[in-house]
Amino acid sequence: MKNKRTEQILEYMRLHDGTASVLELCTEFHVSDMTIRRDLQALEDDKKVIRHHGGATLVQASASLISDAPFQTRLNNNHELKMALGHAASQYLHSASLGTGCSSVYIASGTTLYCMALQMNFPLGSATLVTDNVSVSQVLANHPDYTVISIGGQLILPSLNAVGHVAENMIRSFSFDYAFIGAATIDENGIIYNYNYIEAGTFTAVLESSRHIVVVADSTKFGKKSFVQLTRLREGFTLITDSGITGELLETLQNNGVQVLIVEPPADR
Repeated sequence: MKNKRTEQILEYMRLHDGTASVLELCTEFHVSDMTIRRDLQALEDDKKVIRHHGGATLVQASASLISDAPFQTRLNNNHELKMALGHAASQYLHSASLGTGCSSVYIASGTTLYCMALQMNFPLGSATLVTDNVSVSQVLANHPDYTVISIGGQLILPSLNAVGHVAENMIRSFSFDYAFIGAATIDENGIIYNYNYIEAGTFTAVLESSRHIVVVADSTKFGKKSFVQLTRLREGFTLITDSGITGELLETLQNNGVQVLIVEPPADR
């Protein structure tokens, strides 16, 4: 298997969090859904992707290529939407700090959560902010009033996330009022996925140590599966996403007790 379009499909998926739907690939490459399905079948035969209903996801062997995309490249992809979601997440935290209050907050890695950190310009009182990402910690540490703890452990390139037993044990030594995390993909049942085991351990430790989880993810990640199941969105979870979420998934999540906050995507310029 090798042709120009299949290589372009792989590159497109690397720049879109490792996953894509048949519909968006048809739109991107101006071909029929039958053509895209044949391409995805060829990629699956070559063990490059995992096909699922409505699209495909890069396999774990290729998933490492996702994080190999330069941080700035991933940040620039859908940048305005990421900033809008990041702003909504920062305002959610601001409201929580003014309401019931919070003494400890976890902010995970990811370009959308980096955009959240960039827009946190409000006081948090005595709250402590904890993160596993070097880039996020640098942004938060620039705020003179914030107490910031950076999780230790093995750093993986180029994302500069801390992973492994040291990171997981350090996370489990804390208790968080709120944890803000991203998602590789979220399937039609509200199950959150990650790309590989080494990062999944960090996420699991965060889930175990947090009273309330806030998932910040754009709607292009919905209806898809990846390699590692993390958890299901349920009561005690909040999802911050854009208006591209389907009515069916929205109903499923709300029936499961999930608070869903919908952000209107920025208008095309």
